[in-house]
Amino acid sequence: MLLFASALLGTVLQRRSKDHCLKKFEGRAVIIPSLTGKLMEGTLSVFAQGIQIIYPQKVDQEMGLVDSFVLHPAEIEKIPYIIRLAPDPDTRAGVLWRREMSRILHPTIIDRLQRSTLTFYNMLKDAFGQAAKAILGALSKDSAFSQVKDSGKRLEEVRSGLTDLVPNAWEPILEKYRGRRVVLERKGKEGSVYDSGVLEDYSSKYLLLREVKLQDPELLESIDRTVKSKRKYGYDILFSRKLAIIRHTMLDESSN
Repeated sequence: MLLFASALLGTVLQRRSKDHCLKKFEGRAVIIPSLTGKLMEGTLSVFAQGIQIIYPQKVDQEMGLVDSFVLHPAEIEKIPYIIRLAPDPDTRAGVLWRREMSRILHPTIIDRLQRSTLTFYNMLKDAFGQAAKAILGALSKDSAFSQVKDSGKRLEEVRSGLTDLVPNAWEPILEKYRGRRVVLERKGKEGSVYDSGVLEDYSSKYLLLREVKLQDPELLESIDRTVKSKRKYGYDILFSRKLAIIRHTMLDESSN
């Protein structure tokens, strides 16, 4: 019964373990580098075990027409960034985007209270996750239970699922500079590249920056080639934390 319950819990955890920063780009038009490094454009769909880029137009290949590109978990870890173009400010989407930015830069008392409540809730999830993993670890060492075939493997799957579903909830330095402009350092082909943007949120896998000022001319040229027919009003970017870190914080312009 315990093995059955752990297998069921592991399945539920895997179905729900979507990165919350990645979900903010779900259903939006994004630009993402393919496995060869070439940029491609499409609508992002997020799954617990991968993502899908749905092309704006079907692509004719040797085997026939294809309409999407699928990336699996091991491949997603190699993707350095996911770019979302800011909408035209004269559209409804543009108005909503500016409202979002205003609340990020100048959160209301209600926004701060909601964030504090969410942080406390996530800290409770952290505590629950750590306790659950400790209990499962103790069970796996039980002499009777450990003799059951594949018992250790099943419990390790649940422990891994808990780690993915309940990551570190609060990182003090990142929390302090949410809503502030920061400088991010990432790996480029010829060394470090620095970009600045407003830190909206973070997770164990991504840093979400808004109004990003890209400094990489090669990347800017690639974006221009990928979206030739569209004007660029700005960039919101998910940076992989495996390839990028926040290096500097910037002086708030409103304080000058």
